[in-house]
Amino acid sequence: MESEIILIGNELLIGKVQDTNGKFIIDHLIPLGMQITQITIIPDDLLRIRNAVLDSLTRKPMFIFTSGGLGPTFDDMTLEGINQILKPFQEMKENADALEMIYQSYSKRFKKSTKEVKSFLEKRYPLHHKMAILPQCAIPLNNSEGMAPGVLIPKEFTNGVTEIIALPGVPLELEAIFVQHIVSRVQKLTRDIKYYQCGFIFANLGESRFTELIYSIKDKYPEIWIKTHPRSKLMNGKRIYEVEVHLTAFTKNKSIPNKINELYNILKEHVQNSRGKILKENPLLE
Repeated sequence: MESEIILIGNELLIGKVQDTNGKFIIDHLIPLGMQITQITIIPDDLLRIRNAVLDSLTRKPMFIFTSGGLGPTFDDMTLEGINQILKPFQEMKENADALEMIYQSYSKRFKKSTKEVKSFLEKRYPLHHKMAILPQCAIPLNNSEGMAPGVLIPKEFTNGVTEIIALPGVPLELEAIFVQHIVSRVQKLTRDIKYYQCGFIFANLGESRFTELIYSIKDKYPEIWIKTHPRSKLMNGKRIYEVEVHLTAFTKNKSIPNKINELYNILKEHVQNSRGKILKENPLLE
C-alpha cells in the first residue's frame, strides 16, 4: 500500500524552516507496512496546492497527507485548494463540529468557559472562523495541541481510492493528530502487510565493485530493495570510507524473511571473499 506526502509552506522553500513533519509521518507509517512513494514541497499558492493534490490523485495512493495551511491567516489556503478538485464540487462551509473543537481548544488553553471564549473570539479574533470553514464532505479531526482541526476527506469524494488527510504545519499539533486519529486507521488497512529491513556496514571494498554482484542477482529477489549508502568520516586525522548495505521489503509474502536472510548472507560473503571487512551487522529481526 502506498501513500504520498505534500508539504506546504513558503518557509520550507526559503530554508527558514527545516521539515520534520515529513520524517515524522514516514517514521510512523513504514513500521505499519505503508510505503511512501513521493514527497512534494510546494509554496503557499492556491493553484500549486490544487495541482499537486490533483497530480497525486492520478497515481491513486491509499492516502495523501498534507502538512500546513490550515490556520486563520491569508496564506492558509490548503483546504481551498483541495476543495477545488473534489467531486461533486461544492462551496466550502463552516463546519459546526470543527468550530466546537476550536472553542474547546481555546477554552482549555485559557482556562475559560466555552461561553466566555466564544464572546472573546467574536470580539477580538473573528478570523478564528476560517479554521472551521471546510469542504462539505470533510470530517474534522480534533487537535489536542492547538486550534486548527485536522481534516479527513473520504475517498468517495476524491478518486474512489484515496483519502486525503490535511494536517497542521506545527509539528506538535501534526504529531498529536497523527497519533490519536491516523495510526489506528492505517493499521486496519495494513494489518497483513509487514515491513522488513536489515543490513550491514563494510569497508576495504569500493561501492562500484560491490554493486557488480547486485546487478547479477537483483532480479532473483524482485520483492527486496537493495540499496547502498557510501560515506566517509575523519578518524585520527585519516579519512575512512565505508558502505552501508540496506535491504528492505513491504510485503504480505510470508516467505520473504527467508529470502532476505538468504540475500543478506550472499552479499556479506561477497564482501568477505573480496577481502572487504564487515564493520557492523544489523540482521533481520522479525
